[in-house]
Parts: sequence; structure tokens; C-alpha cells
Amino acid sequence: MAIPSRVYDRKGKLIGEFYSERRTLIPVEKIPSYLISALVSSEDRKFYEHEGVRYSSIARAVIKNLLSLRYSQGGSTITQQLAKVLFTNQEKTIGRKLFELFCTNEIESRFTKKEILEMYLNLIYMGHGNYGVETAANYFFDKSAENLTLAESAMLIGLLPNPTLYSPITGLEYSLIRQKKVIDAMTEVNAITAEQATAALKMFQIQWQISKKESGYLSLIGNFPDHIYRINLAPYFLDEIKQFLLNQYTQDVISKGGLKIYTTLDVDKQLVAQKKIKDAINKQKEYYRQMLQSAGINEKKSIRISEAIERTNGVFVSIDSKDGAVLTMIGGSEFSSRNQFNRSTKAYRQIGSLIKPFIYYMAIKEKKITAATILEDSQVKEGTFDYQNYDGKYDGPMTAYDALRRSRNTIAVKLLQSLSIDDLQQILARITGNELAAIKERVPHELGVALGTPQFSPMEVAQAYASLSNNGTSVKPYLLYKIEDADGRVIWQKPEERKEKVLNSDAAFIVVNILKGVFQEGGTAGWVSKLQSDQNLIPFDIAGKTGTTSSFRDAWFAGITPDEVSIVWLGTDYNFSLGEHHTGGALGAPVWIDYITSNAREKTESHFEKNFTLNNITTESFCAESGGVPINNTSCPHQNKMAFLTGTEPSFFCPLHKTSSEPSR
Repeated sequence: MAIPSRVYDRKGKLIGEFYSERRTLIPVEKIPSYLISALVSSEDRKFYEHEGVRYSSIARAVIKNLLSLRYSQGGSTITQQLAKVLFTNQEKTIGRKLFELFCTNEIESRFTKKEILEMYLNLIYMGHGNYGVETAANYFFDKSAENLTLAESAMLIGLLPNPTLYSPITGLEYSLIRQKKVIDAMTEVNAITAEQATAALKMFQIQWQISKKESGYLSLIGNFPDHIYRINLAPYFLDEIKQFLLNQYTQDVISKGGLKIYTTLDVDKQLVAQKKIKDAINKQKEYYRQMLQSAGINEKKSIRISEAIERTNGVFVSIDSKDGAVLTMIGGSEFSSRNQFNRSTKAYRQIGSLIKPFIYYMAIKEKKITAATILEDSQVKEGTFDYQNYDGKYDGPMTAYDALRRSRNTIAVKLLQSLSIDDLQQILARITGNELAAIKERVPHELGVALGTPQFSPMEVAQAYASLSNNGTSVKPYLLYKIEDADGRVIWQKPEERKEKVLNSDAAFIVVNILKGVFQEGGTAGWVSKLQSDQNLIPFDIAGKTGTTSSFRDAWFAGITPDEVSIVWLGTDYNFSLGEHHTGGALGAPVWIDYITSNAREKTESHFEKNFTLNNITTESFCAESGGVPINNTSCPHQNKMAFLTGTEPSFFCPLHKTSSEPSR
């Protein structure tokens, strides 16, 4: 007997099943009359008159089989087909046919025509592992069979002769032909009028967006997450699990072997993340819809905007920063027959300013700067190319702390000029788990690298930020803890991963502390500062980095807590602009803040210090304007208290805010 394999989250909650058969029963009273008419009209017009067997049809089939010298022609009634399903192995032999006739007579003698229809419509195979009209209606049309329209009913009945060939998902052109034949059959027996037939087919084409492209026919039929799973609370995650299992076991073992699969997912967090990223995607789509209604939009741009609405997507992926366990995974706007590409692991996009913390890390580690170092935000040119800030302005001198949390482009470019891109390539290879040769292809010897021109997947970015926030130790994302067979024996267990030191702990700690400033007033997500005042809402440390690519094509956000790292991405699949001011701070940060303030996570106090083993750190306050040490607690109007590598802390008092009793230093 086939036993479905079940998938559990990290807390033992059922999140999905892999199985070979779907079956949901429905009483005949709830089946629409036109679905039954479609069946009888196209499959067995004498159903209510014969006693189970049409001998004239059998005679025709026998003659054709004799002429072809092989057994191929059927001629079965609905009752015969039911007998075949219930009592035979469906081999095409004369012996099987005779036994089928015996069973048919028994069924007709024991059950009413109504009962026969109910059994048949609940048991017949309808493709893609679906048995019965109720399951098929949900699979193809996302509704109960009792709510099917006339044309939808005709399409389902049209599947019966060959559910694989006539599937509207894999063979829509043939499925439409079969649908029309069923509708025509209903018209021929006066089950419906010609006008009803025409109206039903027209409405069906509109409702399911049937269109013919160069690649073939397209529609929304079957465009729902429940293609592979009866239970599927994390579609992209389960699809990744399925791909892993297929490399280990046969399809039969996966769908019938009763495996128990224990994963790293936190389904409570997953459901929150799915809702938040979906809300953000819908908001962006609404922005595009408003653009369509604007005056002066030409036809070409209108087509592009319409495509943008259809292909706007988002990613939300979170991993445990200590060991890489994947906690949430959303790889697109929705998981469907048209949208199964997992952007969290497979989409490589320019990462924008998310690269800057690693440039600052290098400069701090090499003692070229500290958080208090004054840097100049001014024009930088390379040949004819002018590196500009997001706002087009230059703000002059500022501390490195402010430069990073405010994401000033020109300062990042200047820092990279003073560093080795070869060294940056090595760091990026280590923290993303890539070979150095591969990173060298992605990260060229260009200053534009400082603005995030290299392309990485969201999962790679999560891996990099996890190393930054986890004592500089490498992590490798993983999805599974163990797999048990039907008897509870462990047949696969996650192997131990060797962790490596990939970043200097002290320098990484300093960068993470600077990134806390992103949420303070003046930072690229400074609006969060008001929320942080509520200790019940955010009682733990948070740090983050916003990222926006050229022409607002990608909006990124990296969110860090002491326990996990999350990456949010929004954009279109073909690099259409999200719109002016649609930045990582405006689009991505709100998604993450909503996620961490939800009721799905524990609200306990926690600090970044617990993740680090610090050997060479000193804490010092400095003036936000001069970078010097304040003469007293009130002398400088804006002060920051930050970590420094011991010996690099400010060595002078603030020269801008003196008092009459300045102490010596």
C-alpha cells in the first residue's frame, strides 16, 4: 500500500506531504447536473437504457481488433469502466475483458444508475495523480466540483480517454479540442443549446486567460501551489527538499515509501514571511497599475509596465546565523505552474550597497579607518564616469560610522581605492562558500564593485551576513536534519560541517555594531528608531543594511538579529525599474521589521556580544561631527559610543565643542 512521505518543520509540525494519489470523495448530489450530462453525452449516451453492456459496441470493437490483429479497441460503457477500475488490473487481454463483463453485470444488478455514477466520478483517474472529479476540480480549477462551470466540467470529462495527453497543464491545445468535442456532444443530445455552448466556451476563455503564444497555448488552469503536495505550507522550500530527495531515492520511495523528513524550517516564521513579502509585492504591482493609468504612457511602455505587473517577484530567506539552518524560504511571488523558479537560491542579481559592509570590514581590519574616522563625501570620477550618491548630493566630511549607515557611495568607492580587490575577492569567496575562480569572474577589478555591481543569490548574501554576525565563522545553509523510513529507522542524517574562521572576529563585531545605526535617525532605515523605543516590540539587538541597484531595478535588505539573518529582495524578472525612491529602505526594510515584530518569534532580550569571542576591543564615545572624544557627557550635541580595535580609538578631544575647562589627553 502506498504511504505518503511526510515533511516536518524544526518543531515537528507537519508542513507537507509527497504522495502518488490524491482522492477526495463527493456525494453525487453535489455534482453539477451538466458535469453528469457531459459524461453521459460523450462517454455513454445509452447509459440510462442499457444494463451495463452495449453489445453492439463490443461487436464493433471485436471486428476492429480482428482486422488490426491486436487488441486495442474498447467500446466500454461507464459501468464497464467502473468494473475495470474496481476489479481488474486493466491489462488488455480477452480473459480480463470477460471478467470485466461479469463484474459489470454484478454492479448493474446491485447498484442504481445514480450510485454507479457516484462511484465512477469518485474513482476514475484524471491525471497528475488525481482521482475523482472533486480532487481534479481543486487541482485544475482551485474549486470544489459542485462549483464547476459548464465549460470546466466539459474539460474535466474530456480528460477521461487519456488524462496525460489531454491534460490542460501539459497539453492545453489538445485539452481545448477535447473540451469542444464534449460540448458538441452535449449539444447533439440537447443537454444544452448551441447558444449556451458558445457562451460557456467564450466565458471560459476569458476567465482562464487562454492565449496562444509562439511557445504554445497558455492559461491560468492549474496555476496553483498544490501540484505536488496535499499539504504544502512552504512551496519553494518543499520543492528544494523534493529535488534533494530525487538525488537520493526513487520517485516511488518518495511518494509511496512513508518517509518522515525532518527539516530546519520554522513554519510559524515562514507563514509570517510569506504574508509580508506578498503584501510588498502586491503594493509594488499596484504602483505599476497606477502608472498604466497615467497620462502620456505610450503603447510600448504600456506593454512593458503590464509585463512588470505580471513578473514582479520577491524573496525572503532567513537562516540561523550560528549554523546555517534555513528558517524561512520564499523564492517568488507565488509557487505555480508558471512560477516555480526559486529566486532565493537560483537568481543572481546585483546586490547594490549590501557589499559595502565587507569593504568597511577590510578597511577596519587593516586599520585604515575606525568608526570615528572622518571621511570626505565628495565627487569621485574614473575617466568620464562619475560615481554619485543615491540623492545626487555630496555631504562633505563625516565619520565612517555615518558613511556606512547612510550608505554614501562616494566614500565606499574611495575606500575600495585604498584596498585590494584581490583581497575582497578572497573574502567574498570564503563567506559565500564559492570557489575563488568563480568569484573572480563575478567581481572584476573595477571601482564599481564598491556600489554592488557583482551578482549573488539571496541565499549567498544570507550566508555572507551570517559569517559577519557569527564571530566571523563560516556557515553553510542546509534544509534537512534527518530522514526516517516508514519503520522509524534513520536512513539519512545531516553530516557534520567543518566550520572555518573566515573573518576577523573583532573587525566583524565593529561592522555589525555600525550597522545597528542603520535604524537610528539619519540611517537609511531611520524610521525604525521610533519602534525600537518599545522594548516589548524589539527587545533584542537589530542591525541591517539597505541596498538599491542602478535605476531602482533591485531593492535589497539584509536584516540581522543575534540569532538569524534575513535577506529580502524585490524586483522584476527582467530588470524593469521599481520606480524612483523605491529603495531597499522603502520596500525591503518594512517587510523585515514586520517579520521580526510579529508574534511568530520569541520576544526575549538578546545582544550581538553573545555571538562573538572578542580579543582586542575597546569601547569609546566620539563626537558625530569631529570624530574626537567628547570633553564630557554633554559637550557634544551628538555622540556615538562604538567599539574600536584596541589602540585605534580616538586619541584627541573634540575640537568643535570645547569648554573652558578642557582636560589634558
